[in-house]
Order: sequence, then structure tokens, then C-alpha cells
Amino acid sequence: MEISRGMSFMIMGLVSLLGISCAIKTLHSNDLESTGASKKLVAQYFDQWKNEGSSFFNLLDEDAIWTVAGRSPVSGVYHGKTDFMENAVKPILKQLATPLRPELISLTNDNEYVWLHFKAKATAINGLSYENTYLWKMAFKEGKIIDGVAFLDTYELSDLMNSTKTAITMERPMEETKKYIGMWVTKDNHIRQELLPNNRYDEARGNRKSAYQGKYKVSGNHIDYVDDTGFSAVGKFVDEKTLHHGGYIFCKEE
Repeated sequence: MEISRGMSFMIMGLVSLLGISCAIKTLHSNDLESTGASKKLVAQYFDQWKNEGSSFFNLLDEDAIWTVAGRSPVSGVYHGKTDFMENAVKPILKQLATPLRPELISLTNDNEYVWLHFKAKATAINGLSYENTYLWKMAFKEGKIIDGVAFLDTYELSDLMNSTKTAITMERPMEETKKYIGMWVTKDNHIRQELLPNNRYDEARGNRKSAYQGKYKVSGNHIDYVDDTGFSAVGKFVDEKTLHHGGYIFCKEE
């Protein structure tokens, strides 16, 4: 049976389309294989960091671009491994008295990036605990990170970078002195939080008396809140007259 010219063009078009489709599938397969290999590399270096204390940033390419998201003393774009290590990593490490210990939450990859989600904690030089949760988005080339973006709680990071510079070392923790009992107010007097002797708190906001009420517990220089409505929060006593909580700075009212 003779095939018409129109049918021939249709068959050629289908063959061409199938060829393109196969090429796209092969390309995506190669991309996934590449980021899959990078994911295994990240897992290896993360495990070494966690168990041996070696630096995860040995994976950085010398010309890597690394961005610290948000607004903190070290947020910004760093051009090259040396720039990042000298102006971001080292200033943070100087504020820590103990190594930063990571715990993996998840490790995934897509066609372009490896995504590392983890939490980490350490003790700061002022004796307070530093804890943060991170999400790193990383692009690889030839087994090295060439581009990365770090998402994190920049409030916690800013608190670390700022409070350790001005903190007054307390001879005894607030838990022992009981000096946390009393009224704590923000500079603008908008929030007034009273810590009662029975481990209850009563917080007024503006003209709203008893806007929030609940239980609290002081451990060392940390305070944990559990509101009667169910939500929880944490805070840190920088010294006997300064409390950092919920993004606010409270002062003890005499």
C-alpha cells in the first residue's frame, strides 16, 4: 500500500518528537544521577562533621558563591571559599565555647540541587546555649559545591553574635538566684511580662491586660514558656536585668 506524502510527514514528525522526548528523559536521568552522587557526597561529609568534627566546608570549591539569607551580622553574599570562611564562618565560631554539633533532619535532591536540612547546637562563650535549624541549598560541579544558599533562624544567629559581645557573666545562673521573679518590660513599655513565684506568668500587651497567661520554667539561664492556649516559646537571660524572648529585649523592672 502506498503511503501518501501527508502521512509520510506525520510519521517523520512523530519519530522526531519521540527522539526529542527520549533525549529529554536521558538529560533528566543524567541530572538526577549527578545530584544523586552529590547527595551521597554530602551525606559522607555531614557524617564526618558530626562524628569526627571535620569541617563540612571542605566540600566548597575555591570559587564558590555562598549566600547567607536573612538579616544578621553575617548575612550576605560571599565570593569564594576564603571570603566565606574568613568573614562568616570564623566570626561565628569565635562566639562558641564548644564545637557546633549537627543532627540531620533530612537530605534530598532534585534535578539541580542538594538540600540539606539539619539542626545544630553549641555552648556560647557567655555560657548560654546556641541552637539553630538550617536548610542549605547546594549546586555541585565535579564533586565540589559551586553555589550555596543557607536559610536559618537569623534571630538566633544575631542574638549569638550580639549578646556574647556585651553579656555580663553571672556568678550563678538565674535558676539558682530566683532573680527572674518580677516584672519584665520592653523598652517601649508595650509588653509587660510578670514572672510569678508559682511558675506562672501574666503578660500584658498595650491596653490588653492578661493578654497571655501560662506556665514557665527556668533552667540555668533559659526560660521555657507554655501558654494556656497551647503554644510554647523560649527565652534567654543575658544577665540579671536583660531577657531576650520572642524577638524582643526585656529589662527587669525594679
